[in-house]
Formats: sequence, structure tokens, C-alpha cells
Amino acid sequence: MNTSALAMMIISIGTVTFMTIYYFVKVLRTPVKNPEKHSYSETN
Repeated sequence: MNTSALAMMIISIGTVTFMTIYYFVKVLRTPVKNPEKHSYSETN
């Protein structure tokens, strides 16, 4: 395997890992909206 292919693999894996961790943390830090507002029990 040549050096440029190895570098491209490492950069790709690093980018995908960083984006996954970033969005996972972003979703966990998002405040929860009011669950009663979206309740289906009020429509009956």
C-alpha cells in the first residue's frame, strides 16, 4: 500500500469519526422540548 492511499484512509476515517462524535454530542446537549405538547392523548 503506498503512502498516499494510507494517508487518505486515515484522513477519511478521522473525518467520519469526528463528525459522528460531533453530532452525537450535539444531540445529547440539545434541550428536550415540551413532551406534553406532542402527546397523542390530547387528540382523543
